[in-house]
Amino acid sequence: MPLVYVSGDPLLTQMQTLGFGFNARAAAEVGALETRLIDRYPAAFSSYRKSCGSGRIKPGAIWMWRESRPFLAFLVIRESAQGAARLRFLEAVMMTIARDYRLYGLESLALAPLGSREEWPLLKPVVDYWLTDCPLPVVIYEQYLPGVAEENQR
Repeated sequence: MPLVYVSGDPLLTQMQTLGFGFNARAAAEVGALETRLIDRYPAAFSSYRKSCGSGRIKPGAIWMWRESRPFLAFLVIRESAQGAARLRFLEAVMMTIARDYRLYGLESLALAPLGSREEWPLLKPVVDYWLTDCPLPVVIYEQYLPGVAEENQR
């Protein structure tokens, strides 16, 4: 299934699951999208924080919250809120999605912008490599535009 790249607001996605990059310490991140996610899904972030505190969440992992629509997939691609997205952690996450999406119960996935605007050119090839041949329908938000329904980039 080909990957679809869009701009828009991932919170308006029609996909079953919304995946977004987060950190292994559950420290609040200060971006506009992260702030909206925390405000909209406080129970998910509280539960994630507890799992991180118990040492169950490691960089490169995926943590799922299925008590919302869309489901939330915390993609642990950073060690801390201030740290950069690490290619090795992103690769582990993308490989897991490509290999085990059925085990996670994923039917479709929207990926919120991963990393910063400066990091994305380095992260995109990893996402492409692992998900291009995956049969899972994936929409990738390259640019966050609050309140705007997805707009195809290609």
